[in-house]
Amino acid sequence: MDRKLVWTDKEMSTLQEIKSAIANLSPHDKAILTAELFAMNAEPDDAALEAVLERGLKDVEAGRVHSVEEVKAMIPRWTSKS
Repeated sequence: MDRKLVWTDKEMSTLQEIKSAIANLSPHDKAILTAELFAMNAEPDDAALEAVLERGLKDVEAGRVHSVEEVKAMIPRWTSKS
């Protein structure tokens, strides 16, 4: 694998500088950066989490549920690019 390590004393302070640096990353490093940025914002606030859990409980109580097999069959439709 041909990776170049570039060190600079200059701090990146603008969005354009950061975008330029990201453009020079390998696909692997871009994927790692993406995952790390997503993880930084992955925790929902308490009120949003409470609301979603309440909605889910109401769906279960109303009988709006699907078996694991049904959900597995639905996944291809959810992930297709149509």
